[in-house]
Amino acid sequence: MGRPAEFSAYPLSLALTQRVVNYLTGFRLFISLALGFAYLAGALVQGETFTNLTFAGSTLLSYFIMAIYLLVESRRQDANFYYLAQVSLLVDIVFLALFLYLFGGLDSGLAVLFVFTSAAAAILLPLRVALLLAALATLAIIGESVLGGYIRSGMIENLLRSGLYGLTIFIITVLVHVLAFWARDFRLIAERQMITLTRLEQINELIIRRMSNGVLAVDRHGEIQLMNESAWFLLGSPSASDRVLAEVSPELNSALESWQADNKSETPSLTLKASQAEVIPKFVSLPSGRDVKVLIFLGDNDVVSQRALELSANSLAKLSGNIAHEIRNPLAAVSHAAQLLGEAKGLAEPEARLIDIIQNQSRRMNGIVENILQLSRREKSQPDLFELTDWLRNLASEFNSANQDQEFHLREAIEADEVLVMFDRSQLHQALWKLMENAVQHAGNGKEGPEVVLRMIQEESSGFCVLSVEDNGTGIPEDRIGDIFEPFFTTREQGSGLGLYIARQLCEANQAELTVDSTPGWKTRFHIRLARANGEMDQELNQTDLPREHDER
Repeated sequence: MGRPAEFSAYPLSLALTQRVVNYLTGFRLFISLALGFAYLAGALVQGETFTNLTFAGSTLLSYFIMAIYLLVESRRQDANFYYLAQVSLLVDIVFLALFLYLFGGLDSGLAVLFVFTSAAAAILLPLRVALLLAALATLAIIGESVLGGYIRSGMIENLLRSGLYGLTIFIITVLVHVLAFWARDFRLIAERQMITLTRLEQINELIIRRMSNGVLAVDRHGEIQLMNESAWFLLGSPSASDRVLAEVSPELNSALESWQADNKSETPSLTLKASQAEVIPKFVSLPSGRDVKVLIFLGDNDVVSQRALELSANSLAKLSGNIAHEIRNPLAAVSHAAQLLGEAKGLAEPEARLIDIIQNQSRRMNGIVENILQLSRREKSQPDLFELTDWLRNLASEFNSANQDQEFHLREAIEADEVLVMFDRSQLHQALWKLMENAVQHAGNGKEGPEVVLRMIQEESSGFCVLSVEDNGTGIPEDRIGDIFEPFFTTREQGSGLGLYIARQLCEANQAELTVDSTPGWKTRFHIRLARANGEMDQELNQTDLPREHDER
């Protein structure tokens, strides 16, 4: 959204002043043309005060040329529009006074143009300047009446009419100036309210999006107008083009119809076939006259058991962390002792092999301890808005630099120029790093060298993007693919079985989905599906130098 207008001591802002000046210059050109055509057609007849035809024609031509010049000046972007308004309005009063003297005085009807000029001055200029121009216009009208009274009859009547014109000009000037100030104030209030409403709308959108309960807004025709991420997952991740509730979730649509038919009674829990999730729908009817008729809240029926599981998982993580701390010190002593034994001279080959086994297993146990400690002290996500494309390229470069001693090829396949996401950068870094380490350990199928692909695909229709880490390994057997995200499950002797579990936990903490698909004997692909963010970035894109985590599947 643009910045609010800046106001000066004048009634209107610079942008509005420029617009009014442009209107005024166009009106001036129209008046000059109209007076010229009227003069040539004989409708504009000279009065008894001045009868010089050459002077009258030259004055009309000069006013037309001045109108064109002021029109050109008003189109310049670097023009001083306040100064241009003062000069142009003063020019109008001078020429209108001449026309009044040349073409019959008050009987010509030209005096009414002073009213428009004074009103424009009241809009564009400070009150004291506008009153000065109104006074000049009044003096011009009264002066013409006095001068014409010596030649024409009815001087008293002309003076009375001149006084009424002058009084009208002053009243119009003051009233229009006050109205201009009111317009300025109302515009300022409207801009502030618009900024406040925009901020509240952004906050409400973020709150609805981050809610754990599903939220749907349905109109009177049964079409979905709004759906947050939780509802999208519960309804089986429908396409963005699927908007009819009866097609997306027939069972939820039946519950809505039953709720409407039973005079809005309580609705029992139901199972959504698309996701096999058991939910308790809550329906809220909105007042008529709105685009949205019903709000649907989908509460997870297993929320109590989920909280219990989370509580037990947190307790287990703390217990594991304490145990890991206790193991670390004796493990370090064992590793150090093995290192010292390995430096001894005259070791037999069996003894050296045993020492090597001790050191390898000590490193493996240390990796397990590090993963458990990371799991136990994992903090809540702190998402922020950042640009994902350059961040992924920097991550790939960092991963290559950190694993130069390993033989593999990391290839980027990023199919977007700029994607904004709301995610915790540190946790996304950890999750992708673990997936890439896992891919490196399983890449290579004997026919081809180890290759890892970091891919990003933007889903235009759904508003999501997918980050994929792909390897060209031997794939995952079908009977084991459902267990790879379980803690301590591993297919490698040296693996800890915690890397993929931690990666999924990090994704779920940021409302993202981590899935896997594998072709046995060929390759494995891990996908992180996360929502794209809309809006402007309010901060510079700074890459955070995060510690690298190591894991094995």
